[in-house]
Amino acid sequence: MTLEIQAKYVLLQNEFYGKILDTKFERWVLLESVEIEINYNINLNVYDVQRVIDIQHQVIYGKADTYIIIFSDAKFLNAAVSVLIGTLPVYAQLKGKHVYIRFRDKQSPVFEFIKKVGMYDFFTNSNEKPQYTKQRALPFNRIVNEDMMEEYTDKIMELAPIIMNDKASDVLSSYFFEIYQNSFSHSESEIDVFSCGYWMEKQLIFSIYDMGVGIPYNVQHNIDCDMTSQECIEWAFQEGTTTLDETIIKRGLGLSRLEKFIMLNDGTMSLYSHDICYTITNGMKKNMELNKPIKGTMIIISIKADTEHMYIVDDEKDD
Repeated sequence: MTLEIQAKYVLLQNEFYGKILDTKFERWVLLESVEIEINYNINLNVYDVQRVIDIQHQVIYGKADTYIIIFSDAKFLNAAVSVLIGTLPVYAQLKGKHVYIRFRDKQSPVFEFIKKVGMYDFFTNSNEKPQYTKQRALPFNRIVNEDMMEEYTDKIMELAPIIMNDKASDVLSSYFFEIYQNSFSHSESEIDVFSCGYWMEKQLIFSIYDMGVGIPYNVQHNIDCDMTSQECIEWAFQEGTTTLDETIIKRGLGLSRLEKFIMLNDGTMSLYSHDICYTITNGMKKNMELNKPIKGTMIIISIKADTEHMYIVDDEKDD
């Protein structure tokens, strides 16, 4: 017995065949579906994320029009990384393809977590009140407007396991809001922006992801075409920088200020964009080149539980 997410984005048949037009011979040819088995746990480390990016590449650039992702022996899927899996059916449908997500049975730990984090409700119950999503989740969802940005920012602050005074809470929430906002303004994503997270043991982990053009592309095409991908990411973390010519709304503070908070909290942050992964772990910054480029930009943030300190902000003005 297999269990499948059945949604408007995926095929419901047991047999999968798709038609494509072979322009060389001017006839229709049949393609069998491609099965992609996940029999390993998916954690937050770069190696595991790259394995999911490999799956993304198969779906985006493969010639088949139907892909079946099978969680067989996998027992864990990190909530933040799950956004890469959840966006595949959405993006594939936009491109005339289909992605089918299958689980071994109802007892699959990954299936149970998919329900808790809101992905099952997104695909099967999108027009009704969520049935399975837990309060500890930052539910998997498409963020389509500023009202939703504010809703998700508020949810992050509600789940954040730290003590703050009112001013610190307002300032920190503005950084998260700006990350969402910048994703809309810069990414050119065809499927808007997605977010997903969960309160895990002693930390809140969540992601913000767009399947757009990526930070390196934006910087190279708007600022300096000779900059490397690593230089583009480093530029994006400089306070006050932006690829938008704006005189009313000041941007470019989110990433740099958020970076400072993460280091203060002893949390972690990973930014995947095109062929670069930029990480902050244990107060150390590191750039790594990815084996295959990710589609767009994914930011993963982990806020460490801290009940021994109160987070405050000083009166420094944002010039």
